[in-house]
Amino acid sequence: MHITIICVPYHIDVSRWGCALGPQAFLDHGLIQRLEARGHTISQPIWIELPKAERTRDSVTNLGRIAGRVAAAVCTALQQENSFVLVLEGDCTHAVGAIGGLAQAKGHPGVVWFDAHGDLNTMETTTSGFLGGLPYAVALGWDLEDWRLAAGLEQPVRPEAAVLIGASDLDPAEVEALARHPILHVDAQALMQPGVGERIQSALRSRTNEAAAWYVHIDLDVAGPEARHGAGDRGIGKISSCAEPSASSSTGCEIIPRMTVQKMFQVSAYLAAPEW
Repeated sequence: MHITIICVPYHIDVSRWGCALGPQAFLDHGLIQRLEARGHTISQPIWIELPKAERTRDSVTNLGRIAGRVAAAVCTALQQENSFVLVLEGDCTHAVGAIGGLAQAKGHPGVVWFDAHGDLNTMETTTSGFLGGLPYAVALGWDLEDWRLAAGLEQPVRPEAAVLIGASDLDPAEVEALARHPILHVDAQALMQPGVGERIQSALRSRTNEAAAWYVHIDLDVAGPEARHGAGDRGIGKISSCAEPSASSSTGCEIIPRMTVQKMFQVSAYLAAPEW
């Protein structure tokens, strides 16, 4: 398989700080070499950059401009035959651009979102104002249309083509939203049970035709309810310790239950299976 790696070194719209260092950490820990050892062809990583001249004082506008660049890179990469795009994102906000690029290249997208948090808040429901808690809601068309449209995601992701796996820390408004919409939800406790891969694969079969192509989003804080978080915002430390899931990340998140992370990758393998 030909794999294009796209790196988005931003924590929200801030570069070279905190989770923004995650994509480089993946590469430094031998990601490319590990993929090549499995027989894949890897392109030179593409780095997304928002020029200083295009930055504004508004973080949502900046996120939209970053998303537009991510979407263009993803769309271009998917034009290649037998291609797979791996986007290393500083945080979850940059998933909007990846979904937009998939939509432009392949049509109506579906989303499988592995995360301890729902990221389903809107500006009306958020109690913190943290933009990292909004991106899945943005992709679903619930708020901040300018951000979504800047990513080239003209039609929002349909709830029938949306999945949330591994959530262990949902806000009340997110729980209510999941009750109102037909989003498939598998919580963290269910993710740790035996046979979870087969059960999720079975649940997804009925949704196969709800999307033309699927985006799989993995936030490593999906490790489960025993995960202990350090200082900083919720869910920080998403990708900087991917080479050793049981180790502390450089950003202060210690992921405890190793088997839970393994189960998460087991589910990912089922999602990649051609028969589902």
